[in-house]
Amino acid sequence: MHGPPHPLVRRSTAVPALLLSCVSLAASCATLPSDSDEGSLPSALAGPFRAIDQEELGNSRAAPHVMNDDERFARDASVVDLDGDPSTLAAAGFFAATLRPEDAPPDPLAPPNAIVRHDAADGRSFGRAAVTVLTPELPWEGGVAAAPSALLVGGEIWLYYAAEGGIGLARSADGVAFARAPSPVLAPLASGDGGWERGAVPGSPGVVRLPDGSLRMFYVVAGDGDASFVGEARSDDGLAWERVGDGPALAPAPRPARARAGAPVSEDEPFDSAAVFDPAPVLAVSASGRPSLRVYYAGRDSAGRSAIGLAARFGPDGPLQRAAAPVFGASSALAPRAPCVAAYPGFSLLFVTQAAGAGDGQRYPAVAAGVAPADASLPPPGP
Repeated sequence: MHGPPHPLVRRSTAVPALLLSCVSLAASCATLPSDSDEGSLPSALAGPFRAIDQEELGNSRAAPHVMNDDERFARDASVVDLDGDPSTLAAAGFFAATLRPEDAPPDPLAPPNAIVRHDAADGRSFGRAAVTVLTPELPWEGGVAAAPSALLVGGEIWLYYAAEGGIGLARSADGVAFARAPSPVLAPLASGDGGWERGAVPGSPGVVRLPDGSLRMFYVVAGDGDASFVGEARSDDGLAWERVGDGPALAPAPRPARARAGAPVSEDEPFDSAAVFDPAPVLAVSASGRPSLRVYYAGRDSAGRSAIGLAARFGPDGPLQRAAAPVFGASSALAPRAPCVAAYPGFSLLFVTQAAGAGDGQRYPAVAAGVAPADASLPPPGP
């Protein structure tokens, strides 16, 4: 059984068929808990998500997959609105991929060694033509370029990514030619200063720019066994990062007492009781105009079942409130992870990495899409 990968890479490869029975999205609820002082965090368009239909995709893709590449295994989408205007749909998708020599067979278990770009005029039907925008070149990267998190900053695209020695940053004026920082912007803490991270290498970055221009990064740190945690850091310039707090921003949810005592996994065990990983932050606004921060993430329970969860808070600081139910799930053979959410007026799109199918020849990573609310009517798909 596969647990969460080492957080350096989102190894979104095949997962054995033993995990999550189909989650009923109709029964799920993305509503976040109330707080007597803060009120209810806004959950409009936050989920749950239904799988996208074929009629909602262009002719080059087969629903629910917006990316299905059995040669380079493009996965772990990070979608950027090209003009920064949410009322327009044209977007660039940055994906981790595994490039190989022509005489080598495809290997879905090999770590990603490139970031590639695919464009979508409708924000979801990504074209088949790809441009390789980043490959590992520096010693600290260790041959790995994975888990992209791209965002618009001024007139540039900033691309954070995971590598062997930490989290890197590359910047581009056109989204194709990127110049990288010479060293990781978030590296492991020294062994004596590791705190709760215990010197582990941070990985799987998710970065968001706040209204005041500062940035927040959520990242993954491996724990004991297959456990993993989500940490948080802040920065004023995107280069110098300071870790936030003296513990994880998000930890696995407590298991029921009988489960901790060794009883079989129960139906009321949280879906994220064993590990939380692959964070993806998104800004939102309440009906009264109050900003909030949502963090989508992948969760796994002690039986290996996985789903996509949601936590949120008002403002830039403070504890995250976790939704009780996942916002997206799939069959046990698919194991969704690596969420990315793009918000548009009237609907939100979710992109997740999961196995291309349940068959033996489909246990490689692909990217599926979902939409919220379930009754959303999407604009016509692209070609």
